[in-house]
Amino acid sequence: MKNNLTVHRTDERMYFLQKLLAGIAFDRDTHVYAPNVALDQAKLSEVADGGRVICGKCTDVVRNSAHERQISVCEIMRDERFLAVNSRLTAEGALMLILEHSLISISDAHVLVMGFGRMGAALTVLLHRLGVRLTLATDGASRPAGAFADRVIPLSGFDFAPYDIVINTVPAPIVTDSELLTMRETVVYLDLASTPAINLDYAKYLGLDADIYPALPAKVCPLAAAAAMKDYITEVTK
Repeated sequence: MKNNLTVHRTDERMYFLQKLLAGIAFDRDTHVYAPNVALDQAKLSEVADGGRVICGKCTDVVRNSAHERQISVCEIMRDERFLAVNSRLTAEGALMLILEHSLISISDAHVLVMGFGRMGAALTVLLHRLGVRLTLATDGASRPAGAFADRVIPLSGFDFAPYDIVINTVPAPIVTDSELLTMRETVVYLDLASTPAINLDYAKYLGLDADIYPALPAKVCPLAAAAAMKDYITEVTK
């Protein structure tokens, strides 16, 4: 059986994925994109009628176009099992960045995690296991969050002065510039969301160590990220 596989190598994770899938035969023309890549009409045009696309997400318009050509679209960012693994890898990647950027020991740091969704929860659990002094900002139920954090605060009206490390997981600009001014000059700010919570340009103007880190698993643990993708692909292509 012909291989029929095209892995679109947009990052190091996809390089390892191609190696992990080598030798596996696919029953139809199959194109694989990274989880942070959305399928559009241009990418869809590269797929043969009756083929298959594995991508992060796609719009209803593109999905309908695929349906008309009998192309199967598998959206990996809708799979709960993959999302759980990806969140864990993202949390581990954030820990690596903390250790790299922070000027103090993590055991001495006061950490603020913003958001308690899937990613925020994975990060909170990891830091809790390390015994890190942790505050969690969430608009959700405080009881489950309080099981892992020393303190739970609202996801608004921020005063960042007490914190050495701030990690955002909320994909929305929820921090004002005046609130940003309360950050210490030695703070480490990591944004793990698709949209930063703060004005990053202003933060850098203030001299803060602040940046956004999209698709973090692809950068810090690409082989593990590729293995998670392989598990999903072999499941949906059975």
